[in-house]
Amino acid sequence: MPLNLVLGPANAAKAGEVLGAYALAARRDALLVVPTAADVAHYERELAAPGVTLGRALTFSGLLEEIAQRAGYRQIRITSLQRDRVLRRTIGSLRLETLAAPAEGAGFANAARRLIAELEQQRVDPGRFAQALRTWTRAPGMRERVAYTRELASIYRRYVDELEKLDRVDGETFAWGALDALRESPGSWGATPVFLYGFDDLTPIELDAVETLARQVGAAVTVSLTYEPDRPALAARASVVEELRTLAESVTQLPALDEYYAADSRAPLHHLERHLFEPNPPTIEPHDAVTLMEAGGERTEAELVAAEVLSALQDGVDPGEIVVVCRSLASSADLFERALARVGVLSTSAHKVALGQTALGRALLGLTRYALLPGSQRTVEDLIAYLRHPGVAENAADVDRFELRVRMQAGRVAGALRVSGSALGPAIAEIERLRLAPERLAAVAESTRGLIAAPHRGRAPILGAAEALDARAATVVFAALEELGQLDEGRLAAADLVQVLDGLQVPVHGVAPTAAVLIAEPLAIRARRFRRVLVTGLCEGEFPSAQATSSDPFLDDERRRELALSAGLVLSQSTDPLDRERYLLYACVSRATERVSFSYRSSDEDGNVVIPSPFLDDIAELFPGAWREQRSRRLLADVTWSVDQAPTERERAVAEAFEQATTSSAAGARVPSGAPVTRILSEQALTHVRHREVVSAGAIEKFASCPVRWLVESQLNPDLLEPKADPLVRGSFIHVVLERVFGRLGAALTAETLSSAEQLLAEEMRGPAATEHRSKLALDQATEVRAAILRGIEAELLRYLRHEAADGCEWLPAVTEFRFGLDRESEDAVPPVELSSGGEHALLYGIVDRIDADPRDPERVIVRDYKSGSKRETWPSARWVGDNQVQVALYMIAVQRLLGVRAVAGFYQPLAGEDLRPRGVYSEGVDVGSGVVSRDQLPADELEQLLAEIEDQVVALAATLRRGELTPCPDTCSPDGTCRYPGICWAAR
Repeated sequence: MPLNLVLGPANAAKAGEVLGAYALAARRDALLVVPTAADVAHYERELAAPGVTLGRALTFSGLLEEIAQRAGYRQIRITSLQRDRVLRRTIGSLRLETLAAPAEGAGFANAARRLIAELEQQRVDPGRFAQALRTWTRAPGMRERVAYTRELASIYRRYVDELEKLDRVDGETFAWGALDALRESPGSWGATPVFLYGFDDLTPIELDAVETLARQVGAAVTVSLTYEPDRPALAARASVVEELRTLAESVTQLPALDEYYAADSRAPLHHLERHLFEPNPPTIEPHDAVTLMEAGGERTEAELVAAEVLSALQDGVDPGEIVVVCRSLASSADLFERALARVGVLSTSAHKVALGQTALGRALLGLTRYALLPGSQRTVEDLIAYLRHPGVAENAADVDRFELRVRMQAGRVAGALRVSGSALGPAIAEIERLRLAPERLAAVAESTRGLIAAPHRGRAPILGAAEALDARAATVVFAALEELGQLDEGRLAAADLVQVLDGLQVPVHGVAPTAAVLIAEPLAIRARRFRRVLVTGLCEGEFPSAQATSSDPFLDDERRRELALSAGLVLSQSTDPLDRERYLLYACVSRATERVSFSYRSSDEDGNVVIPSPFLDDIAELFPGAWREQRSRRLLADVTWSVDQAPTERERAVAEAFEQATTSSAAGARVPSGAPVTRILSEQALTHVRHREVVSAGAIEKFASCPVRWLVESQLNPDLLEPKADPLVRGSFIHVVLERVFGRLGAALTAETLSSAEQLLAEEMRGPAATEHRSKLALDQATEVRAAILRGIEAELLRYLRHEAADGCEWLPAVTEFRFGLDRESEDAVPPVELSSGGEHALLYGIVDRIDADPRDPERVIVRDYKSGSKRETWPSARWVGDNQVQVALYMIAVQRLLGVRAVAGFYQPLAGEDLRPRGVYSEGVDVGSGVVSRDQLPADELEQLLAEIEDQVVALAATLRRGELTPCPDTCSPDGTCRYPGICWAAR
């Protein structure tokens, strides 16, 4: 029987030619082969109406299964997951040298799989491949590749050996085996005709199947391909068409038709299909059949597309007749699904997500990682992910308390579990059960069943979208575990099992409802028509795709040419990526019968420029210049929709409110401006304010930098889910050590007393006074690392002591850790100091690290404040007023008033870094050592004036705080000029 090749552009009645013949043949027996499983479902529905009952629609994989069954080929074909496991096991069993480093990479096994599949597609067995590589390396200058090619060949050889041991075959070997079996018994096929529709290309195996069925079996085979000679949009199809042309006994070249288009859209859509990518095309008016949308950012593009879809539905278009096309489902599908859902539109796609992105998957991966992996590879996050799954713990509050304990102990789980007691007992028992289970795959399956059932204990299951996704996730897990068991991998290494689970993909949607908008990639729609087609993401690097030029990492095109010339092994070369991308766009636009809409982004979410796709220029050439100017636009500056374009009632209400506010602003009404809005705490809230009566220098500095930061850190003071940051613990430890050293030294730190100070430092570093702080330092580090950190701190403090001993200042450390205003109920406590200015008052409390007294005049003192962190530019007194750097100044005021002395100097003292010189202020003419900076000295009267000015400043800030006036200051909230708490601060909204 002949091979009938049907060619023509899109919408050339190829469907009528092929599907009509199939419908007639299928009344007896026939097979319709289409590209995807979704196409199978679609054409089974389409062809059911005319009474096609004996025929079947199937994919090419299904056709090969049919061939194997009829020809008696009974080999077991491994699944994709099993193939991956066999290949990874193969790579792990080899002693690689040249390829050892690349083999550690995540993509190595996938690249090896693609190369092996290509070799098997072309029937290049391991022996032939190895021989060709050996011949290639004998060429001049190729000797350095001997080891490389030997290892590459060994991967293929060992992989095939592994399959033979298992008595299994992979997909390519199964296909060739089935076709060989059919050639040996051609009569086993019978007279069933085969019709191939919707394909744009055929692999070597698929081409061989067509030839075997048509020429050797004698079955009637009809192949339809979208192709016209000399069309740039279809150039990528030329090679497969010419191969089929040599096999065909009849070639039908159908002309382009326009009868499939809606009457009002016929001319522009037919014009778009006929002239896309053609040189010097004519132009015609597109009317409403071809439209363009410009968006500012991905989310805005999705909202524009969703509004267009909603408009189509309101015009009476059936949801199943609308498709949103994106170049990659993985990167775009979720965004479009959520945008459509927000406007109430149901959508479906072939989109898949990683198992870990489902609720069940997060819990299962957390459980398996924590139970099976060694301690260095599992994390507290794994354990929490498992415990957080609904139903795992009887009371979510128990998990909250456990998480707080474990994070405050820097991930030390054992102690937190002991405190939690029986509250988490059953959940922890499940971890131990899985860890000790002799049959690991069965144990993971049991854990999966437990996690699926956990949220519904004692009540009927809730059948929502999340539950349906979890059910699909469980199905995927069970199938994977069964496939692993079939490979006799019951003793699969824990790390390998976790890797398998981590790589599983779960379909986001189940059986696609017919009343849903389809979101698809270009090739998924090539065999169907839609009334409305929306082609999205026409941006440079996205469509055309920047990934389209990927070459084989083992044998690139140049190496393949050398291999062909030297050894006669001809492997396929990379196709022109531009031809491929052009065909994909052509496939999209030719599917529309009523309207095709294009969308692109002119900026990203941060306002950075995004370059439009060069394909937009090709489309714009087909229509008058006004077409591009008439595009609909929604940019980053468009906070809301315009009232007349708002797609839903909710969006319209938002737009009207915004418009009203804008109008009021123009009329002079008071509306929020770009400046942060001041908010005032209520009287009830003010009763809880900590710093309303007594303030600290640190609280005032926080309030001055940003009142919202003060509100969060000093007032709300939320419990942390982690230990204190290491710099804070380190600072507390250093302060305690230095307090003890100078308290015990009892003399000025000079060259003569340095050795005593060093001895005291060694004692206090390991002494009982600093034990609590020392034990909290670097909790998440190994013992050896913590010891090294302590040695580093000791070295820094030694360096500081030696630096101070060398500066010639002989002032005595009279007081260390001077506390005032803290223990107000104690009779011996030092009271707070009162600050006053202009009738306003404030009480100040704090702790002064060290007060040094002049041995010649004890009433003159130096105030020192230790700083264990990085040096700051605001420490010199010239910056104190402008930058609200008030701590040392306030301590100088407090010391003067409480101790009856005169503070002639106040310094911030760095304890680490390159420059250990103290910075701050000192009175002119006073000898405070040689290590000071001359720019920090002030005449005595100017020093007093500076302290008075800071007192006025602090009293005013305290009064503002006391009134509860909070004005966000995002520019000074943090050193890098960004808001620390954008989720709380109203200025960040």
